[in-house]
Amino acid sequence: MAAGLAVLCAATPPVWAQGKRVGANRKAPERPQRPGRDPAAEVARLERMSAAQRRAELAKLPAERRQQMEQRLERLQKMTPEERAALNRRYEQFQHLPPDRRDAVRAEIQRLRELPDSERKARLNSNELKKNFSSHEQKLLHEASGEPDML
Repeated sequence: MAAGLAVLCAATPPVWAQGKRVGANRKAPERPQRPGRDPAAEVARLERMSAAQRRAELAKLPAERRQQMEQRLERLQKMTPEERAALNRRYEQFQHLPPDRRDAVRAEIQRLRELPDSERKARLNSNELKKNFSSHEQKLLHEASGEPDML
């Protein structure tokens, strides 16, 4: 019997030699995505710090990121209370969008900001934008682009 088992084992290649891993057809469980850093929350946190604490925190960041955060803080500090209130309202509305729509709106805002004024206005009035975004999302896009009266 031992001789028969030896012959059977010798005739069957081991699993590792078959070129496939055991369980290769099973799907790996999905990992929850790590939440990204929220730039608005970071700016708010930095704004609450003393000047010395803020400098120390900003010094920890890579040069490009530090410059972005400093620019955001500067823009925020130059805003009137009314502008800040409008920004906070837009941010709250944006945060209430489903994650996939938030990503789409964020990408479109970035795209719009890269366009010259005339092209941005044309894009905001385009059928494509009207087709791809709800009226609520369109309003956010117009406001974030500095064209709230275009609706």
